[in-house]
Amino acid sequence: MINPMDLTGKRILVTGAAGGMGVETAIQLSRLGARVVISGRNEEKLKELYGRLEGIGHHIHVMDLNEVDTIEESIRNLVSEYGPFSGFVHCAGIAPMRPLKMTRTENMIQVMNANLFSFIEIVRCITKKGCFEDEGSIVAVSSTASIQGKQSKVAYSASKAALDGAIRCLVCDLKKKKIRVNSVMPCWVNTRMYQIYMDRYPDTFEVQEIKEKQYMGVTEPIEVANTIAFLISDAAKTITGTSILIDGGMSQG
Repeated sequence: MINPMDLTGKRILVTGAAGGMGVETAIQLSRLGARVVISGRNEEKLKELYGRLEGIGHHIHVMDLNEVDTIEESIRNLVSEYGPFSGFVHCAGIAPMRPLKMTRTENMIQVMNANLFSFIEIVRCITKKGCFEDEGSIVAVSSTASIQGKQSKVAYSASKAALDGAIRCLVCDLKKKKIRVNSVMPCWVNTRMYQIYMDRYPDTFEVQEIKEKQYMGVTEPIEVANTIAFLISDAAKTITGTSILIDGGMSQG
């Protein structure tokens, strides 16, 4: 049977692989034949994930994306050790909630480092000559917060809106190499973070809104992983500069 999302032989870097959607994405890419380099700050969690990957040719790379100045050396070492990449998936990120009156510049910078600056720096470094294959693919995990405002999420929403805006520019910068750049925009996903939030704030307005407006249900991590795999694969070889909503209908409500 022909699999249009076959990733056999493709080397793909996945950041934020130690938790949440990064875990499911790395596993699904390995199932489709990719050689996955999983990256994150928590080495123990990365080792646990490594044992769940299917196939061969996978590697662990511990990297703290808050230290943006160290990224270039990390990417140089990765390429030197494993060879050029065919894909990059940015699952790393933080989603703090902080009221406006408590939001300071240092809070904004922390969120921007994890959600935006590190992504752009990795793209800058990994797409240098000899580091990334022509006609490769890059996918970032954005959010519906990019297009929808919520209380106490100014830093997070700003970072995701900037991420999607940057992607449209990166497409122009990388078009000679035909490197595709896209994002996925989930709303609430059934991760550990979601379960903690639901248990802690069961009667809040936002929880009621989730139940009412995300009428197709809370998204499972595998749905996000499948969409990322599609965008990484040659099945989406003419899709670029796009942000795909995965929100159970939330943004239409």
